[in-house]
Amino acid sequence: MNTLNCLIRAAKENPMTFNRSVKIAAFAATAALALAGCSSTAGSDETGDDVAGGTEGQALPTEIRQPTGEFGEFKDLVPEEEDGTWIAAGSGQVAPLQFLPEGGDSIIGLVADITAEYTHRLGLELQIEQVSGGGVMPGVESGRYDAALASGDFAERRETASFVDILKGGTALLGNAQAPSDITGVDDLCGHSLAVTISSIQQTRAEEENDKCVDAGEDPIDVQPYDTVQAAVLAVQSQQAEVAWSDISPINVLLAQTPGQFELVGDLMWYAPYGVAIAADRPEMAKAVHASLQSMVDDGTYQEILELWGSENLALDAIEINGSEY
Repeated sequence: MNTLNCLIRAAKENPMTFNRSVKIAAFAATAALALAGCSSTAGSDETGDDVAGGTEGQALPTEIRQPTGEFGEFKDLVPEEEDGTWIAAGSGQVAPLQFLPEGGDSIIGLVADITAEYTHRLGLELQIEQVSGGGVMPGVESGRYDAALASGDFAERRETASFVDILKGGTALLGNAQAPSDITGVDDLCGHSLAVTISSIQQTRAEEENDKCVDAGEDPIDVQPYDTVQAAVLAVQSQQAEVAWSDISPINVLLAQTPGQFELVGDLMWYAPYGVAIAADRPEMAKAVHASLQSMVDDGTYQEILELWGSENLALDAIEINGSEY
């Protein structure tokens, strides 16, 4: 299926919000794996030596990886008041981190595999719930969900949540290769149109950049918020917006799947890592999740899971709680 058509279909069928000097690196090869189930195998990318991971032709996993660690190895770290079930929430819209495979109704992906492994070692039964991106963090903070599958570890969020960091994260600007603009990066956005997804960190950053433009006496940014990243991308494709600002993961998927249609604008921007978000009033659970994840790093399981998705370059040097500098 043509990826752009698949984007349109995904936007109609999955009206959900999700958050969000280096060239397109390692992740681009893996990015060809999937966009909400638009592809079943990894494709090649035209970025040559900038592509790492060696995943060309690798079959896309179609279900969550079966845990290999010892069940309940860290069960003694789980507070007694826990009920034995771990409900992790995610949008299911961020391939290849967490997404729905074609024809599937359960979230899979790199983060889903990591989650299945660390909960197994904690002796917990895992339930993954698909919710709109804007509903994930409020649900975690209220106790409706035990954790976000993965959410940006930003300091402003730590009053209500703790983050056990699991992957590098970042953002990028996406432009229309058929109608290029004179935007070369975030500093050039004044007076231009920008598509973002509602409740994403990119929307927050866009509003901050817009304030800078206004304060400097320049034309404001035409910030266009959309319900999904697919809708934001379609705005760029139809030239309603000059660029879209989103997470690196879905942008690299799109670049790999649609050569010549879209282009990276400026450099990738490495920001806060993705973390397992847990309500701030549950510090002991954050420590338990940290211990389980650290054991995965120590025995090589963490690296193995990243390799399954060709995403070794997203590996963190250390698993930390609230370790982000942002």
